[in-house]
Amino acid sequence: MPLIFARTDELASGNRITFIYIENKTNGQFSVVIPWMVPFGLTNLTKILTINGQKYVSRIYNRHTKNIESIKFEATITSYLSKQNLSFVVPVFLNTNAGKQYVHLSDGTLGAIVSFVEGTVPELSNIQQAEEFGRVVGEITSVLSQYEAELKYEGITFSRIYDLNPLADYHAVVTFFESPPIEIPETAITFYKEMVSTLEQNKHELLELPKQLVHHDFLIYNLLAKDNRIHGVLDFDFTSIDFSFMEFTISLNHVIQLTNGSWDLTEAFIRGYSRFRKSTSREINQLQLLTQIYHIAVLHIYIGLYYSGKNIEQNFNYILIQFLNRNDWLNKHQSSINQLLEKYLL
Repeated sequence: MPLIFARTDELASGNRITFIYIENKTNGQFSVVIPWMVPFGLTNLTKILTINGQKYVSRIYNRHTKNIESIKFEATITSYLSKQNLSFVVPVFLNTNAGKQYVHLSDGTLGAIVSFVEGTVPELSNIQQAEEFGRVVGEITSVLSQYEAELKYEGITFSRIYDLNPLADYHAVVTFFESPPIEIPETAITFYKEMVSTLEQNKHELLELPKQLVHHDFLIYNLLAKDNRIHGVLDFDFTSIDFSFMEFTISLNHVIQLTNGSWDLTEAFIRGYSRFRKSTSREINQLQLLTQIYHIAVLHIYIGLYYSGKNIEQNFNYILIQFLNRNDWLNKHQSSINQLLEKYLL
């Protein structure tokens, strides 16, 4: 069914899209659809639409992190993936009657409708599930590395830690940590500052690493499973050109976090990943530095969300404590994890 945005009505603060009028071009009739909100995170407002028994996803983007250029970029990437012979599906942007993948809302934000993907969040509690997760991470890393069309926009690499949100530039981040507006343990603040200093001293070591398109948020919460298999991959909001090994780094961190460092599940994840992708010694040697970049980037994204009016305290401290624990874990197990990576990825 061809869809268009006809108009948007606003109610009180927080609900920017309340009624969306959808036209069915086959009969010219309008249907009023009242979307219901789903808790998909702090960055964007996401709602499910049901139209004539078929579901779609409505998204209203954060004005500070999404512009027309980045929406077109995301739509291009998901369109490319939808045409590949993959083991999973991705949500695809629907065009308006003007042939665009987005609409301007009256408050200046941007909105879009994408296809709905069925499924439930997969579990990560046994070897089979960990290997399946690794396999899909390897699959998407491989197919994104093969994207060859010229990109006018490449997104923002996570190593540009002060450019990920215009409200979290260098001055804003320094101010945030010098006078924290939320409760943050002093030891965690000291650790963060040490890690930023480490990054600045060592980032030159990353210059020769290969780059490609990276999803950047490949966590089980952005996946959907059907019949005990990963069926859908969601949320390409932070996709950009970045270090190729970053995708693996982020997802490995996720496995370690959710399994309390289980070696059996960690090995299963790496084994699954290796079915589609190998790495170099140079990349493996930068695992810890890339892990540090990832956590610093996420913290800065949250700082930008704070300055846009979001309540970030719980999420921010979760990531900060995870960062501290992961860095300690990598220091403690550096030799063992490197042996495991070399066994499967070289």
